[in-house]
Amino acid sequence: MNQSSETSRPAAITFICTVAFVWATLTVPLIFYSTTKAVGPWYPPYLAFSVAASYLGTGGIWLLRKWGLYVYAGFHLINQIVLISAGMWTLFSILVPAIVIGVAYTHLKLMK
Repeated sequence: MNQSSETSRPAAITFICTVAFVWATLTVPLIFYSTTKAVGPWYPPYLAFSVAASYLGTGGIWLLRKWGLYVYAGFHLINQIVLISAGMWTLFSILVPAIVIGVAYTHLKLMK
């Protein structure tokens, strides 16, 4: 029998990546809302960058790469600081990223 040397993706990683991709995708329309522009002229481009960084990090986690977790965690740490500085931080803004980071970290040994 031919056994693959590839490690299969754990169901938890599949789930959190799906949630993170959906979360990032739901953020895309916010880039174009007038209320988003009211925060400041810098915020819509930052939000677009935020979506791209989330996709990149989540894609890396999906591929079971450590850099994906580092990109995702690093960006979301910076994002929390930006949200606090802008007075827009809520507990909900850290909920999904914390779950994604926590679950991915528990599978760090499987990642290349």
